[in-house]
Amino acid sequence: MSHPHIREAAESLLNSVTSPPYRMMNHSQSVNLMTEDLVAGHRPAGKMSSVRRFFCLFVTFDLMFTSLMWLICVMVRNETLDQILQREIISYNIKLSLFDIVVLAVIRFTILLLFYALLYINNWSVIALSTSGTCAFLIAKVFVFVWSDASQPVYQVFLILTSFTLSWGEAWFLDFRVLPQELHCKEILDSLAQHSVSERTPLLDPQPGVNSTYAESTVKWFSPVDTPESSPRPRRFGEQVILTQEQIDEYKSQANESMANAWRIITLPNWTVEKRGSVRGDVVESRKVEGYGKVYRFTGVVNCPARFLYEEFKNNLTKLPEWNPTILKCEIIKEIGDGVDLSYQVTAGGGRGIITPRDFVILRRIALLSREGRVVDDNPHGYISSGVSVQVPGYPPLKEMVRGHNKVGCWYLQPRTVQTAGGKIEDQTLFQWLMCCDLKGKIPQFVLDVAFATVMLDYIVHVRKFVAEAKARAEF
Repeated sequence: MSHPHIREAAESLLNSVTSPPYRMMNHSQSVNLMTEDLVAGHRPAGKMSSVRRFFCLFVTFDLMFTSLMWLICVMVRNETLDQILQREIISYNIKLSLFDIVVLAVIRFTILLLFYALLYINNWSVIALSTSGTCAFLIAKVFVFVWSDASQPVYQVFLILTSFTLSWGEAWFLDFRVLPQELHCKEILDSLAQHSVSERTPLLDPQPGVNSTYAESTVKWFSPVDTPESSPRPRRFGEQVILTQEQIDEYKSQANESMANAWRIITLPNWTVEKRGSVRGDVVESRKVEGYGKVYRFTGVVNCPARFLYEEFKNNLTKLPEWNPTILKCEIIKEIGDGVDLSYQVTAGGGRGIITPRDFVILRRIALLSREGRVVDDNPHGYISSGVSVQVPGYPPLKEMVRGHNKVGCWYLQPRTVQTAGGKIEDQTLFQWLMCCDLKGKIPQFVLDVAFATVMLDYIVHVRKFVAEAKARAEF
């Protein structure tokens, strides 16, 4: 073997030996696993992470299952309750009683929940002590227990093996799932926070090893200039937004262009499946589109006439937060023209708290479309409600809210008729939702994939619930 090959083999061996115990996986290795680790290890608002909550549930299951197995072991002897209490608990003998295994489960339950749920420690030493102590006691129990006295030794053996297996399962899950996932999530979020850029961040970082008094002064002595009177300011309550005719014409042109782009993209072929819903036919897909990046499309069926949903989205946009918890606020800023308006919306967070709420200023275009995508007055092939982010006087970004940017998006509703098993004809809607948003904040793409897919699948659940309630009120 040549010297370069020997060196490569030695470096590979050394890297494998000296690798950290909690290995960080890169995006190319496993996007789905990395996403699950990040979401499961996240602590929203300082609360317990979902993976640690599952660990606590597992410890509780250990106690309940061990207790149930002990009850089965003692009840098969056909003894009365007084006899069982006397033999197993009151006159306890390690050679004859199995109640000590239940006590062992209680001790494990108390210690593990105390340190990992209440004190929230991030160390494996406590679970190592509890597991090793359990194993030592169970091994000793096997030697001293009088097996000839057991009427059904299979149950007693299974009880001991169950306690042994569950204690090791708890140790494995904490050391290989809980602690690595929480550390993994913390490192990613800390890295994002360190690399976030604000208005006060110097444009040119000082070079390593070079003392730059200029860079220091820009950070310590920066003072923003006064805001000019002509700059945008938040709109006061009840204040009307006044637009010039030139602005109105520009908004109308943007609205028609965004609607045409949305219809063109939503009818493109060759989409890749991101996630499927629990209802048959519900699917979230994605594809790369030039000029926009990654675009998401949801497709599903809603049991109502398409015209009903179209009229609801058109006329009752401000009522969306009443039945759709994914939207926190929605208000109409101004009617621009027939089928064109400006709205302000605040969406709920996603990704189990990783993505905080965003606000949007949306230019909306609603219309009836032909099969070719042209605007028609009647007999449409589909209904569309498109939206794109714009700037509006009086609605600047707020300090307490991250302003998202909607590049292109729409709801596209196609009428369908189906025949039920009883021969009845029912109207349905093929509901498609196109979404391409820049949520800002330097969120990794694999987090966005999960968040967008989850939001879209949750949204259709609320739509179907709203439709079912409207049908019960005979609104269509």
